[in-house]
Amino acid sequence: MKISKKPFRILMTTAALVLAIQMPVTYAASLSDLKDEKSEVEEQKDQLSNEIKEKSAEIDSIKSKQETLLNQITQITDKITNTNNEINQVTQEIEVATQEIETLKADIVALQEKIDQRNELLAERARALQANGQVSFLDVLLGANSFVDFIDRYSAVNTLMDADRQIMKEQKQDQDKLEEQKLTLEKTKQQLESKKAELDSLKASLNSQKQEKDSLIVELEAQQKQIASEKQVLEEQYEEAVEISDEINAQIAAEQKRLLEIARQQEEARKAANAANGGNSSNSGGGSAPAVSAGNWTKPANGRYTSPYGARIHPITGQYKFHYGIDIANSTGTPVVSAADGVVSYAGRLSTFGNVVMVTHSIEGQIFTSVYAHLNSINVGVGTQVSKGQQIAGMGNTGGSTGTHLHFEIHVGTWVKQSVGSVNPLNYISL
Repeated sequence: MKISKKPFRILMTTAALVLAIQMPVTYAASLSDLKDEKSEVEEQKDQLSNEIKEKSAEIDSIKSKQETLLNQITQITDKITNTNNEINQVTQEIEVATQEIETLKADIVALQEKIDQRNELLAERARALQANGQVSFLDVLLGANSFVDFIDRYSAVNTLMDADRQIMKEQKQDQDKLEEQKLTLEKTKQQLESKKAELDSLKASLNSQKQEKDSLIVELEAQQKQIASEKQVLEEQYEEAVEISDEINAQIAAEQKRLLEIARQQEEARKAANAANGGNSSNSGGGSAPAVSAGNWTKPANGRYTSPYGARIHPITGQYKFHYGIDIANSTGTPVVSAADGVVSYAGRLSTFGNVVMVTHSIEGQIFTSVYAHLNSINVGVGTQVSKGQQIAGMGNTGGSTGTHLHFEIHVGTWVKQSVGSVNPLNYISL
């Protein structure tokens, strides 16, 4: 009896389809949530980094102000030192002038004694004249006994009169000289005391300025301490965000590996279903989709190869920047296909990528992630298992793009960011 194989094939096909559609929705939602959480953490890290930079700039500004104030304080301190030196010099000059005045006073006392002695001599002469009955000059001359006596008397009287006149003249000169010296010294002392008063006033002003600068220094130091404390808190928060980001990356990697394992199982089920159907399979790609190449990889889209992998001048910023993928240009809506069997690990908007799809692959035990950016439309969702050559999107011009094209990347491992695990796609696909 010949057994028909048709019911068996139908059973296998049905089982494969059931396995293919039973991928838990929670897996995709979990991976999507993790991606969103990672995006939020990255934004928080950027914000914290900017705040840390602002705090650093504030600290640098305060340090600059402190340096300026310290220079001003140094200059003021130098002025105070110079003023103190001038005050000391003037004080010494005042002391010298005071000593000279004291010496002059002693000289005046000695002169006064000399004058008093001269006055006493004149007084004695006057008393002698009074004792002789007020003898006049004429009486002295007329009382001479002879011409010789007259001459002697005349000479004696002249000598006395000359002596008296000399005494009076010397007294007048000495008094004038001492008074002049006294006035000069007193004037010098007044000038020195006035200069000292000005210097004392300048010193008080400089001390006030220095105290003001010292207060500003103390205030700035307090501000710097406060800002440094705030910066430390921000740095601690940034470190926590980095740790959280690392944890999320690990969770994303684990989730992607789990999805890949499910995709592997689904692929085995699909192959079993195809085998049960006699090896018949269909490809729903559009007429303008690229032909599927043999091997593990195929090109993701038809079009013109417009930009290679590597360093280049960015078409928007004009800056020298590394290009982590290749660009293929064509019309809007041109089919974009998965470059290899895998599972969709991201589908949606992502920064300058615009609309993007990421597919994670497990090929010969190695994990890869392919990236398809600037899309016009997306045909798959996170967690969708896709086959090599299956259409996943339409070519577009979204995000940081200057024309309709596909930006295509391949990364070894799960996708973290552009620079991590980036490889030249042309090492895996042929255009």
